[in-house]
Amino acid sequence: MKWIEKFPRNIKPTYEELVWFLPERIRELFLVFDNEMMYKYNVYNNYPRFDKSSGWTYGYCRNYRIELLSVTIGDDSFNVLGVTVKDDESLNAMLEKCKTKYEEGYEERYALLTAAKKANQIERTKFRLDREKKGLAELTENIDTSKFNKIKWSEKVSRNKLVKLYHSEAKGLLDEDLLDEIGYTFYTRCKQARDTREGLERGEIICHYCGTVHKAVSYTALIACPCGYYYTYREYRRSCNSNNIPGGRATEIFNAFTSKWLLCKSASERMLLIDGLVHECHVSAMTGVKGRSVCMNLMDGTLSQIKDMLEMLAGNK
Repeated sequence: MKWIEKFPRNIKPTYEELVWFLPERIRELFLVFDNEMMYKYNVYNNYPRFDKSSGWTYGYCRNYRIELLSVTIGDDSFNVLGVTVKDDESLNAMLEKCKTKYEEGYEERYALLTAAKKANQIERTKFRLDREKKGLAELTENIDTSKFNKIKWSEKVSRNKLVKLYHSEAKGLLDEDLLDEIGYTFYTRCKQARDTREGLERGEIICHYCGTVHKAVSYTALIACPCGYYYTYREYRRSCNSNNIPGGRATEIFNAFTSKWLLCKSASERMLLIDGLVHECHVSAMTGVKGRSVCMNLMDGTLSQIKDMLEMLAGNK
């Protein structure tokens, strides 16, 4: 089947589907090219777009889509800079053209465009912040600002306390008071995160002082709680994100801990559940997957500090 027929406009192929569409030998050549772009020129297959005549094509670029070149996929080949790659000879010819294209001033062009875009972004951010500041001043003109967007998130678990817990278990003298303190800290943070995230998806926020649930009528409208506190949906959501409230791809992990913690009947069951959550944090911290690691949601400290602690705990088991 032809490339454009297998992947029409409404079906964007994944990177893996792109690679496996190519015949085995062409796939090998493509991966050589792909690695060359990544390690030699620091550009990546980051900009797919659809062309009526050739189907899905791929731009190799850095941030801001500052592109070095693009790739067109054929049914038994791929084309870069006018060279159709089918064998080693055509691959080498294409790579020479890539080198020439890069040396024609890509780094200079990238630096100039990046500086211009950053300057524009800074200016836009300044304008947005000034507008938001003015809007907040008008919004809070007649209320007690000491009770405006004062949000209390559950604490993260102390790294030092977690280390003490594992040391007590290793000695055969499990500190059950510390076990419960850490477990309930994990539990309250995960539960608050679950309730908060589910509410935000419905356009709702929960007052952190009386528990009243409020439906937001807009992103920036003032929400007045009967207990005397005030919120806006925008700042509530921003606070949730900036305080690393658990969510995202690890939601299932946090929800599983929340649902199981209160069902644990013994200290050994509680320790096992905590150890499972810590293990998930360790896996997340060490995989290097793009995005914030799970451990940052639950434990205090920088990512580097938490990684060191998790490695130490894993080594002591």
